[in-house]
Amino acid sequence: MTSQVYYIIVAMMLASATLSVIFFIAWKSMGRKNYALSWSVAFLAATLQWSFNLQPSLFPSFEVYWLTVNALALAVITLGIRGHCQRTRCQFLPGNLWPYAGLVYVAVVWATVVDPNVGLRTALIPAAACLSLFLSALIVLRHRATPRPAEWAVATSLVLFGITQGVAAGMAAMQGPTGDVTYQALYLNFNFTTLPAGYMATGMFVIFMLASDISIDMKEIAIRDQLTGVLNRRGLGEQGAQAYASSRRTGRPVSVVMTDIDRFKTINDDFGHACGDDALVHFSRLLIEGRRAEDILARVGGEEFALILPGTPLERALEIADRLRARIEAEDMTVNGVAVKMTASFGVAAISAKDTCLSDTITRADRALYRSKRAGRNQVDLDSSQMMIAEDGTLKSIAS
Repeated sequence: MTSQVYYIIVAMMLASATLSVIFFIAWKSMGRKNYALSWSVAFLAATLQWSFNLQPSLFPSFEVYWLTVNALALAVITLGIRGHCQRTRCQFLPGNLWPYAGLVYVAVVWATVVDPNVGLRTALIPAAACLSLFLSALIVLRHRATPRPAEWAVATSLVLFGITQGVAAGMAAMQGPTGDVTYQALYLNFNFTTLPAGYMATGMFVIFMLASDISIDMKEIAIRDQLTGVLNRRGLGEQGAQAYASSRRTGRPVSVVMTDIDRFKTINDDFGHACGDDALVHFSRLLIEGRRAEDILARVGGEEFALILPGTPLERALEIADRLRARIEAEDMTVNGVAVKMTASFGVAAISAKDTCLSDTITRADRALYRSKRAGRNQVDLDSSQMMIAEDGTLKSIAS
């Protein structure tokens, strides 16, 4: 072993150990995500593999050494793709990949012990790595309709690393059964030039992807109501501002429905605060079901919720609010086997030319909500600053 190869292997061993510790810490601090643990164990296996590569003379024979380091290499490959499967919950690969790794290992044993073939036994692991890396890139990109920048970076590094491993497998195979010295040198030079860069780049980009996941998860937590799972006031501010800007840019109507549970305090007093929480979850579920993907639902405080309806004119928003009112009245909540009647009041408004932001529309819808409560609850009221309900039930401008 030349001094250059020795130092490369030492560097790879130390880098693998470092990456194993990083992913283990990520597993401990990220809610024990199983994919982080898979990657930690993968790099631990890589650490052992590189350390054994430093001292092959410790093994009783070359065959024992070769089968040991190849077993560890297959563990690294399998755990690597398994981690991507666990992170994305992919469905197009089998849940258990170990039997496939076992088949590759059987081929390694055959080409090493039963029918020795230098080219084949050397090519099998980089070929398996090539396939695994390509599949991992596909898994990452198929995880969501629009991959995140970090996922594109990981997929790109996986594909490039996979290409180099495919080329290395081809060079290894060209050694032939007896191990042509020229092709062996070509394979070693190419592999030890590309392997460290691809290995480290892939590991670092996966860490970048995990950091991106954490950042997005934390942002999602910050804008979500933890009890009901819908947006909170901050989330409403962010997404509502986008809906308002889009309406101003395109002229597309946007309506706002404000609603809250009637006599919510009575539910808390009669059944306890735990039941009150269940009532909020029940109420939010009824509001969520049937809404469009672009509609925005938020809990803005206590038992009050806001529903933003992009592309919905005022007349249609009134119909939606009344349908929700009827459904909430019809679907009782069950507490300890007892049906608890629930009703809600609604206020509706639409963006007008005078509104400077969505908060102005929300304020008008909120006023309409409290008018509906004062009028007896369990009803829908309309913001009357621009429109009013005619005798025939249609809407008309207050100016007409």
